[in-house]
Amino acid sequence: MRRVGIRVLVLGIALALLASTGVTAQGPKVSIIEAWFIHNESMGDPVAVEKGFFGNLRVQVIGGGPGLSPIDRVMAKARAGEIVLGVDYPYNLAEARAKQNLPLVVVAHDFQKTAVHLLSWEPLKSPRDVVGTVATWIGYDKPIKSLIGSDWSSRIRIVNQQGDPATIGTWMQKRYKYAHAMGYNEVLVAKRVVKEKYYVYSFANDFGMTWPENVLFTTEDIIKKYPQVIQQFLTGHYKGLQYALTHRDEAATILLKYNKNLDKAHELAGMNFLQSIIVTDATKKNGLGYVDAAAWDKMGQELARAGLLKSANVKGAYTTQFPSGVKP
Repeated sequence: MRRVGIRVLVLGIALALLASTGVTAQGPKVSIIEAWFIHNESMGDPVAVEKGFFGNLRVQVIGGGPGLSPIDRVMAKARAGEIVLGVDYPYNLAEARAKQNLPLVVVAHDFQKTAVHLLSWEPLKSPRDVVGTVATWIGYDKPIKSLIGSDWSSRIRIVNQQGDPATIGTWMQKRYKYAHAMGYNEVLVAKRVVKEKYYVYSFANDFGMTWPENVLFTTEDIIKKYPQVIQQFLTGHYKGLQYALTHRDEAATILLKYNKNLDKAHELAGMNFLQSIIVTDATKKNGLGYVDAAAWDKMGQELARAGLLKSANVKGAYTTQFPSGVKP
């Protein structure tokens, strides 16, 4: 009896020490599947892990890459009973719900505006001037098709974008006239290495596209079963993103820990552009990750008008119930 009493006493002291030092028991495991290799566009999650912003959640950050669908990977983990979120493009989520009947729901927007630009060897007055071969990445063809209109199939041919440096190498060889370019990556590379005259157009600023991008999503079932976990994850995610934008050198150093192939100076340069599409008037008012329902409605209408969705109604593809509470 004395030994049992001593053990109980020791356990009580240990628990008291844990409470007094702020140490909490481990919470549930959560996986986040990034859209691409871990770099500056996904800096919120590695930074949040390293700085402890996820609290007691055990968060695993999983990088993406060519041929790896965040949607397929999230569905596989969800079917295995895991708590998982992914990062993808809103139009891919809308399409997956409409055409595959997948129960996916967007819970936050990293990018309030699209980062996509078009590199062109000739000047353009509008997207309707785009005629010929357009290179883009798998899953990124819908924006340019929507901008051109319902007759896009008779005006352009889509090919897979490839070639060093930074996937614009084949475009630099003039194998095609147009190439997609992210404002935080390929646009910067082109500015450094392309010596001939070329033109660059922002889908958001020059072509008037208001679609969000790099959205966080999960499944309807996970939202139903674990709403508090989703809320905690999103708050930590946006604390990490906020910290990264205000402590950029430290954030770049953390990214190198997760991906040793990165060039630190390039990642830092890209953060300047990322600031402009993450921190907007909407996020200053509503917090980082704000889900803009009006942008979804407009996107649905434009996808339907281009014949890429049968219905313009995309309301089931997103929810506004998880505000991060993190102001930039």
